[in-house]
Amino acid sequence: MKLKGSFEQAVCILLMLALSKDQAPIRSIVISKRLGVSDSYLKKVLHQLVLGGLISSEAGKGGGFLLAKQINQVTLLDVYDAIEGPEPIIKSTGIAKRIFFDGQFVENQEKLIFDQVYRAEDQFKAGLKAEVLGDLLVNPDGSHRQAIDWNQVTS
Repeated sequence: MKLKGSFEQAVCILLMLALSKDQAPIRSIVISKRLGVSDSYLKKVLHQLVLGGLISSEAGKGGGFLLAKQINQVTLLDVYDAIEGPEPIIKSTGIAKRIFFDGQFVENQEKLIFDQVYRAEDQFKAGLKAEVLGDLLVNPDGSHRQAIDWNQVTS
């Protein structure tokens, strides 16, 4: 299984928003510069996070993007669902039935394959669900990362 690059970017965006000093909104241009991606591309990722209910946007001067819920309530599965969507990782195209003519046998074998893939997907998603993004902001000594004014950070 291969995740889109935007999954990693989405995690970083959420962590940036969580660390924003005084929970101030962050403009997309600031985020895109920090991530080293184009602002137009980033807006697509931000849109997916908005649709997924993970962030919200605030219009106007001083506006930008904010977390829609506490970072301790966001799991990697939430990010995965927002970026990758709810569709299963594999769907039958029926190609085996077009190649082989023993219908029930092919159907049974195809079911074995798909059931195994679905079990693997369930285990993968269970692992993602167990990881809370807020835990990524805890330093090795147990202290929490300091808030950052992203508009002032230059390097």
